[in-house]
Amino acid sequence: MAKITIIGYGWLGLPLAQSLQAAGHTIAGSTTSESKLETLEKSGLPAVVLDLSDDLQQTPEIFENTDIVILNFPPKYKSDFPNYADQCLKAANLFGAAAKFILISSTTIYPNEVPVARESEYDRSKFTTIDPIAFAEEQMHQLLGERLTVVRMAGLIGGERHIANFFAGKTDIPHGDTPVNLIHRTDCIRIIERIIEKNCWGETFNACASEHPAKGVYYTFACAQLGLEKPHFLGGVLGKTIDNSHSKKVLDFTYVYDTPFDFFKDLNS
Repeated sequence: MAKITIIGYGWLGLPLAQSLQAAGHTIAGSTTSESKLETLEKSGLPAVVLDLSDDLQQTPEIFENTDIVILNFPPKYKSDFPNYADQCLKAANLFGAAAKFILISSTTIYPNEVPVARESEYDRSKFTTIDPIAFAEEQMHQLLGERLTVVRMAGLIGGERHIANFFAGKTDIPHGDTPVNLIHRTDCIRIIERIIEKNCWGETFNACASEHPAKGVYYTFACAQLGLEKPHFLGGVLGKTIDNSHSKKVLDFTYVYDTPFDFFKDLNS
C-alpha cells in the first residue's frame, strides 16, 4: 500500500480519498477552505489548508514520505495563463524526487475542429501559447518526465452534479447534434485507482464513457429523468468525440457507466 496525497479535496478528491483509504492506502490531502478541516479530520482524512497562489516556503509535515501525488484542481478560467501551470509546479515541488504524480486534466484540451480526439494524435507543444491546460501539462512533463501520468477527464457528472439543469426549459439551443463526452464520478475514481494498481506511469489517458449520444437527444432525456422542463435544441455540430480506447487497452479497464444513459440508474452515486 502507498501513501497518497491528494491536492484538492473537492467533488472528486474527497470521495476518491475515501475510496483509496478503504482500499488500505494512507491518505493525506489539502483544501483551500479552513472550514472543511474539521469535517475532514473527523472522516480520518488528514488535511492542511493550501493556497497555491501563495509563496509556499516549506512542505507541510503531513505530505512527507508521499509515494503518489494526485493533483486535482482545474484552472479557474480558460484564459488562466500562466497561473495554472505555476500552481501545478508549486504543488509538485512540495514533494520528493521519488514521488509519482497523477495530473487530473481535461478533454477540453482538444480543439473542437478535431473530429475524434486521441491521445497519440495530439501534440500539446503546439498549443502551449493558447491553452493553459496544454501549457500546464507540458510544464509538468518537463519537470517530472516518466513520473507523471495525465488523465484527461471528459465532462464530469455524478453525485449532486446534473448538467441537465443548465439546459432545462431553454429553447433554440445551438449545435444539438454535437456528440456528448461525459464520465461518471464512479469511473473517475476507478480509473485513478487502476493507474495506481497497475503502477502505470509516463502515460496520458482520455477518460470518458464510450457512447456519445447527440447533445439534443441526451439532455432532453436527462431533463425528463430529473423531472425538469424539456429543452429545445437546434441542429448542427460543434465539438469532437473523445476516444477512450487507449485507457481500456493499456489499463485493461471497463467503464461501469459506459453509456451516459446509465448515469440516471443511481442518481446520488
